Amino acid sequence: MSAPTANNLAPHVEAAKRVLRELERHADAAINTLNGGDSSQFAAAIEERETLLAKLSQVVDVLNHERARADASGPKSRETAETRALMGDLARAAAGVMASHERLVANVTVERDRLAGAVSRADKPDAVANQYAAMSYAPQQSTLSVTG
Repeated sequence: MSAPTANNLAPHVEAAKRVLRELERHADAAINTLNGGDSSQFAAAIEERETLLAKLSQVVDVLNHERARADASGPKSRETAETRALMGDLARAAAGVMASHERLVANVTVERDRLAGAVSRADKPDAVANQYAAMSYAPQQSTLSVTG
C-alpha cells in the first residue's frame, strides 16, 4: 500500500472544509439569534450544528481510514508534501471553527449567567415592594361619629 495521495484525500478534505465553513457560519448565526432573544431559533441553530457535526465526523472517519491504511504500510508510505499541505489547510479550517465555537460558548455562558441572575433576583423579596404593599393594605382607622 502507498501513502494516501492528494488525489485520494482531496475530495474528503474539501468536504470537511465545506462542513467546517458551514459550522463557522452557524456559530455566528447562533450567536446573533441568542443575542436577539429568540430561543426557538437558537435551539434550531444548535440542532443544525449537531447535524453538521455528525457529517463532519463521517468525513473525518474516512480521512482517518485512508491515513491508517497508509500507516499500516510502514515507512515507505510517507505522506507527500501535497498531502501534508491538504491536511494543513484542513487543520487551519478546523482552528477557525474552534475559535467560532469558543465565541459561541462564551456568549451562551454570558446569557446563562444573566438568566440565572434574573431568576435569583426574582426569588428574593423586594424590600421596597414589600414595604409599599404593607402600607397599602394597612387597616384604615375609622371613626364612628355619634353626632352624625
